[in-house]
Amino acid sequence: MKTYPLWSAKVAGVDASVSYKYVQLNKAGKVTESEKTMRKLPAGSVHTPNEFFGSRQSIYKIPMLPQAFENKLVRNSPFFREGANENVVIENVKIELAGHSTREYAKLAYHLKFPEATPLLDLTSIKLRSGENDETMIREKLYVDLLNNIGVPVQQKSYIRMFWNGVPIDLFVAMEVQKENWTRKALHPDIPKVQVGSLWKMKSCCEGAGNLEWKGPTIKNYNIDDNYKPMIKGQNVPKDNYMADLIALMKDLKDYDPSKTKDPVAYWEKRLDLDVFLKSMVMDYLTAAFDAYWIAGSNYQIYHDPVIKKWVWLPMDIDDTSGHSFWAQVESYKKTPRPNKKGFESFLVTKLILDPPTIKAKLEDHLKTITSYIFKPQALNPRVDAYIHMIEEDVVSDRKLPRVAEGGKYYHFKLKDLYKGAKSDLKDWVKERSEQIQKDMKFKSLTVVTNRVPPHDMHPLQLSVYGIKP
Repeated sequence: MKTYPLWSAKVAGVDASVSYKYVQLNKAGKVTESEKTMRKLPAGSVHTPNEFFGSRQSIYKIPMLPQAFENKLVRNSPFFREGANENVVIENVKIELAGHSTREYAKLAYHLKFPEATPLLDLTSIKLRSGENDETMIREKLYVDLLNNIGVPVQQKSYIRMFWNGVPIDLFVAMEVQKENWTRKALHPDIPKVQVGSLWKMKSCCEGAGNLEWKGPTIKNYNIDDNYKPMIKGQNVPKDNYMADLIALMKDLKDYDPSKTKDPVAYWEKRLDLDVFLKSMVMDYLTAAFDAYWIAGSNYQIYHDPVIKKWVWLPMDIDDTSGHSFWAQVESYKKTPRPNKKGFESFLVTKLILDPPTIKAKLEDHLKTITSYIFKPQALNPRVDAYIHMIEEDVVSDRKLPRVAEGGKYYHFKLKDLYKGAKSDLKDWVKERSEQIQKDMKFKSLTVVTNRVPPHDMHPLQLSVYGIKP
């Protein structure tokens, strides 16, 4: 089927806001099935959006988070296209299984690669994450919301439903893939012909970690692809040593002695977007992201921005967070073990955060601000509740479907697990973590929900899907 929408018509003499519902007709024109609830268009609507028959609602307004920091990010992401109500047909799409650990599950994750000439929303690839190990399917979305709020660049995510040859596979979290197209669009929106820098993806794997430990001057000294994977080979680095700029950063980190450096903040601000890095580490700590950089030297990317001539931290793979899989109560970030249980140490944390008081003070200031304004039940619970309301119908459908990988790991989550997980795990984690941070750092979070700086909505209500002009 290449004709979309499936049906359309102009109804004369009808003005919004109008109530309506869809029905299914047989060949004789008689109603065989009718939607149970009425839909309503907002005033000024020109047309309806694309809709699923039988769904309760098409467009949901998610409560904004209070703005904690000035957000320098604009809506560069292809996922933020206002009025994204187009019907897109792309041929010759390559579909692969995504990830490694996710292949253990009965519901698989996928990597979709689009032809360069016909990208999807300006992206040549996206990943469909199954959410099979999160009973809420909300953690990743909420984490991205928080990073957007505090101004940390991150791959955006959106819920999608997938059908394979007309058969529903069902609910996934689609995410952008951080490669060259994404880098140009999200990090250099105003410089279309920029020569992009080096982009590296770090993972903990195969008795090693991507913890930025200097091991020697050449690529041969590092576990390429397993721990350090080049996503973009920078255009200003030697072809025979395309890791040169990253190795230089690691050498600076090895030689750096906080006690002998006159101004640690100035030293690192020349090399690293220090503010983005510290905010990212605050989120690692707040959410107990056990397989991220702080704890495991894993699951992040780092980009050498040729414009500002600094490395920019890019968090990724953020599903195992906020009480999921890791409930260890760390009384204070200062007591976090330096080498992890595998013997690896995340030196950007130990040397920048745990040792020099000047950088530590900046981290603590961010930690207090984020906890006071957004990482608290009063701010996050309404958004969690809105996500529950938005996805619960699709969760019911998803969890009734047979899984495609026979013999794979399957938790048999039901709708009740969405509600229970959001309450007893996710919400309770935010409450307990917020209280623990306040106790440790001896401050009181704001009791009201308010903006610290003027709000910046990264998720505007897309009225243009109704044909309403802004």
